Amino acid sequence: MTAAAGRPPARERRALGVFLTSLHWIYGPSWAELAGRTGLSVSTLQRTARRSGPVPREENVIAYVEGITDDPRAVTDAMRLWRRARIEERGRLRTLGAPAPAYVRNEADLLAALAAAYEKDGAPPLRTLQRRAGRAGTEVFVLPLANASRIVNRVRLPTDQRQYEAFLTGCNIPEHALGPWREAWHRARSAQPATTRAAPHPVA
Repeated sequence: MTAAAGRPPARERRALGVFLTSLHWIYGPSWAELAGRTGLSVSTLQRTARRSGPVPREENVIAYVEGITDDPRAVTDAMRLWRRARIEERGRLRTLGAPAPAYVRNEADLLAALAAAYEKDGAPPLRTLQRRAGRAGTEVFVLPLANASRIVNRVRLPTDQRQYEAFLTGCNIPEHALGPWREAWHRARSAQPATTRAAPHPVA
């Protein structure tokens, strides 16, 4: 359903726009100056700071904030709001019924939990996810794009634990939080095979 079809105003998108606009008011660079600092066009910057419309790209939000202030807390706050706006815009997280890692019982549960981790991170482009997941050596990515697509669409689990943890790293889950995820992996892999199905909205 679109806004034109009667969808309620996007509250989280508005919150992101209010925050970004407030930064601009407080620190005050002109649009032209900000464009020079960020390498983005004035029109792109203005779209990024809008209170409605599509959620801007993650990298544009980061560039916008870093072009205005060098306070790292501002980037942290912007990313928190951006993720909320992306979750709201996509509307998929609430449909997954995903358990927390500690409650994963089988492969179907784990597929849902992985898809939820991806959604909670704002569903980044798969190439961004792949880059964050890291490389095996200098040439080969640990997480092939085809595998990433199957994981986020709940078609197939990662091929092994290394790829599994690389996927989680790509979703910005820090090393210190991986303990319950590792336990979930071993529980799911030792459980009886479960029938899985593709998500209704594939990710390109």
